[in-house]
Amino acid sequence: MKRIMTFVLMALLVLSLSSGVIAADYPNKTITLMVPFSAGGGTDVIARLFAPYLEEELDESIAILNKPGSNAEVGITWLYNQDPDGYSIGFTNLPHFVSNPLMRETQYSIDAYQPLINLVTDPGVIAVKADDDRFPDLESFVKFAEENPGSLTIGNSGIGGDDHIATLMLQDRTGAKFTPVPFTGAAPNRTALLGGHIMAAAINASEAVQFVESGQMRVLGVMSEKRYGDLPDVPTFKESGYNVISGSSRGISLLKGVSDEKLQILADAARKAAKNPEFIEKATKAQQPLDIQVLDNAEKVLERYNSNIKELHKKFQW
Repeated sequence: MKRIMTFVLMALLVLSLSSGVIAADYPNKTITLMVPFSAGGGTDVIARLFAPYLEEELDESIAILNKPGSNAEVGITWLYNQDPDGYSIGFTNLPHFVSNPLMRETQYSIDAYQPLINLVTDPGVIAVKADDDRFPDLESFVKFAEENPGSLTIGNSGIGGDDHIATLMLQDRTGAKFTPVPFTGAAPNRTALLGGHIMAAAINASEAVQFVESGQMRVLGVMSEKRYGDLPDVPTFKESGYNVISGSSRGISLLKGVSDEKLQILADAARKAAKNPEFIEKATKAQQPLDIQVLDNAEKVLERYNSNIKELHKKFQW
C-alpha cells in the first residue's frame, strides 16, 4: 500500500512540475492575433495599437493576421479551426459574433470560445444632417416615426451589425416604426446621410465626432449609460426617456481548451498592456473608446449582447 501511495504522490508531483514547466515556457513562439476585418478599419486600428504592449508583457512577438469577410465570419471561423494551444487569438467583435449564427448556419458556435479581454465599446448614436430642422431632438424624431409609420429611413452599416440592431432596439422600446436602409459599411452609410439620400443614420459615436465638429452632422442621442466624452452636449437615450443601450464592442477571444496556466498568463499580460498609459493615450487620440473588461467581466459583456440580440431576433427575424 505504501508503494502505491508513493507512486501516486510521485506521479502527481511530476504532473505538477511539468505543468509549471509548460506555463513557464509559454509563450516561446509568435502568437497570431487575428482581425476579422480589413486593414485600416476600427478593429485593425485598436489591434495594431494594442499589439506592441501585449508583446512587451509577454516578451514574445505578435503577428496580426487580417481575415475579412462575411460580417467577420471568415475570421472567426479561422480561429475556430486553430489548435487550442494559446498561440492563436483573435477579435470576436460584438454583435457580429452573436448575430451571425442567428442569421445563418455558421461553422462556429460561440460556446467554443473563451473571452480574454474586451478593449473597446463604441456606443451607437442616431445622427441627422446638421441643417435638418425637422428633428431638433430625439423626442421629435421618435414622434415623427410614430405619426408616420415606416416613412423615416435610417441607414446602417449592414444587416445584423450593431447599427441595424440599434435601430431595431429603438423600434422595440418606443413602438415607432422605422425603415432600415442597409449599406456595406459605415462610410457609405455616412455618405448617404450627408447626401440627403436617407433621413438619419445609426452609426457609432466615434465615427460621428469629426462630422459633428465640422458642422455637417448633428447627433440626437447616444446609446450608452453615460454621456460620450467627445460629445458632451448630447444626451443619452435614457436621459430622453428611452431605455436603449447599444454599441459595438471590440474584444479578443481564444478557443476553450487552452490550459488554465496559459489562459492566466495571457489574461495577466492583456490586463497590464491595457493599463499602459502610452496605450491609453494612443487609443484615446485614435478615438477608440476604451472599455477594459478581462475574463469573467469580458464574458459578462458577451452574455449581455447574446441575451439582448436573441430577444430582438425572435421579434424581428432579420
